[in-house]
Amino acid sequence: MAARVTFRVLFGGEEDARKLSIESGIPRTVEDLALKIKTFFEVTEKFRLQYKDKDMDNQFMNLLSTSELEDKGTLKVVYMLCETTRSAPLTEDACCTIPGTPSKASSSSQEPNDSDSHSSNDTIILSSPETRSCPWPRPFVVPRFSSCAEIMLQKGNDEFKAQGTVLCPTPKVRSDILEGLAEEIIKHTAYPRDEQLEEVAKALIQSHPCLLEKATRTGYCGWKHYLKIKMMNFRTKLSRAGHPEVAINSLKNKRSGQQSPAANIKKPRKGDVNFCPNIPSGETIHSLEMERVALLMEVKKKKRDEALIKEKMQRTFSLRRQEVLQEPKIPEFFNKWPALFDVIEINLEFMRLTTVPLTLTFLRELDRLTGDLIRVFNTKGGAAGEKIGAMMAKMENNQDINVRRDCVLRCLSIYLCEDLDTLVKEYVEVNPNGPEGPEVKRRVLAPKRLPSASNNSAPNTKDACCGLSAYELQRLKNIGEREAFFSSLMLLQAAEDLRQTIKPKPDVKRSNASLDKVQSLLSSRKSLRLKEAQNLSLRVGRTYEHDIECSEAEADVAGTTMAIYTVQAEGDDHDGPGGLFADVGMVLEGVQVLNNLQSINHACIMLYGLVYALNLSYPKNLKYTFEAYQKILMDLESSKPSAKVRALKLKLFR
Repeated sequence: MAARVTFRVLFGGEEDARKLSIESGIPRTVEDLALKIKTFFEVTEKFRLQYKDKDMDNQFMNLLSTSELEDKGTLKVVYMLCETTRSAPLTEDACCTIPGTPSKASSSSQEPNDSDSHSSNDTIILSSPETRSCPWPRPFVVPRFSSCAEIMLQKGNDEFKAQGTVLCPTPKVRSDILEGLAEEIIKHTAYPRDEQLEEVAKALIQSHPCLLEKATRTGYCGWKHYLKIKMMNFRTKLSRAGHPEVAINSLKNKRSGQQSPAANIKKPRKGDVNFCPNIPSGETIHSLEMERVALLMEVKKKKRDEALIKEKMQRTFSLRRQEVLQEPKIPEFFNKWPALFDVIEINLEFMRLTTVPLTLTFLRELDRLTGDLIRVFNTKGGAAGEKIGAMMAKMENNQDINVRRDCVLRCLSIYLCEDLDTLVKEYVEVNPNGPEGPEVKRRVLAPKRLPSASNNSAPNTKDACCGLSAYELQRLKNIGEREAFFSSLMLLQAAEDLRQTIKPKPDVKRSNASLDKVQSLLSSRKSLRLKEAQNLSLRVGRTYEHDIECSEAEADVAGTTMAIYTVQAEGDDHDGPGGLFADVGMVLEGVQVLNNLQSINHACIMLYGLVYALNLSYPKNLKYTFEAYQKILMDLESSKPSAKVRALKLKLFR
């Protein structure tokens, strides 16, 4: 077995040096080495490699053979600027552009609280040839067809240029052309959208003008129709051959009650490139299941091998996607794949699915568009404009980058007539013995109270109100039961006072009338329990020691479908978005899947990544907000946005 080797990789210069370890030794070819660098560091631009040549006084020379390399050598990544793509790896310059962004540079340059940073850079990510490596190409490149078809097209193009005569292809030539186009389309997607088929037909006419259809409006409507039918027939062939992205929609793989070809078609809808990849060559479902079990055992260890976890997560990607597309329950999936619910793994999974870096792209575009977004937000009027103005004031009074990002994301949802607060729930970490009581190891959480929750007209109810959340008080106020509620609170306060003042001697028996009076006063306590289900992420009992019901937290978590929760330390005066949080986390289907995210914007990014990783739908009350994340910030499937997102996009780039 080859010995492990380590390389020092430079991105741009000495100021951005990163470490790469390869367990299998020096790769045999330069292409294999470049692939490992590309997959581990999430490089999406084309590049070439250079190495330090000892014969040339350690000057950097182009790497032509891996035989020139040795352990602990230095490599340099040189980008080919003539063929740039969407994004570049995070460098020191990028960190200056996006302050506060977690870095993937060497550990010496990481912030101690960067939850998104790679704690270990000495791991490798294996790449599988069964996965796609690039999104839909723009412009679409027409492939070469069969020799017979190419000869006829060449003659037809010459006649079209000379005389303007169009070519009427024979059925065999037309079939060869459509077959070649279908083969090229399937490299990117098995379910091309209507606009993508139009791009292919247009590119075909531009490459071979002799195929122009003069009788149609665009000149290629017929070819688009032919392509649509060809792809339907091509998918039938792929399904019979066992192509997973198509076979998953076959009738035998559908659930009962969905035995229809058009029912519940599972296909990429949010820019997924590797929606359902093939099983890697040489692997089987059984072998990948054994890898999953080994991965599960590794995750449960106290001292985990992060490099091994990353390698097994990459190896089992196809198995995991097939399970995700069967729409399992989140608790079951969480128990089978706990390694996925990690900040680093969510970023890597998103990269596997879309070939686009998640956190880097999201924050880079958010910071780049912040000025334009604020300009557009300021044009909003009415109640939404007032909310945005109040949010902008909080942002101006705080220079923290996370506060700025949180405010912009909240304003974005308000501008789109939605409210991010329906997803974000705020809680306070309290001492169960009271603010001045002795500290305990296990502190509990209480819902954050609104400043207007207390009523000046009922001063005697202040202490009794401390046991209720702002949500409960606001609910009672909205349904017109405020007066009856405070009356019950006064009865409760009287019962508490009576219990404190009446202290009978041990040898004196109290009368039945006195006991009945106290019992009737205490029975009013039952009216304070709201039985309606509440869609809260975390909630526990009261702030007093005699009324703490910690089991309520678990019960409320179990009833949550999707939520982000924030926890502030007791006595923290920071209010509004971006305050100093003791914890920020996420709950899906009653399971706390993430915590210690430090900021709301980071939690939104991770939730967006989990939507892709788990093939979830966007929250119904925030569908336009998440669509803006996808089609404006991430630029995925941005060709046909909704009316609201299209209007915002036009105003941004006006």
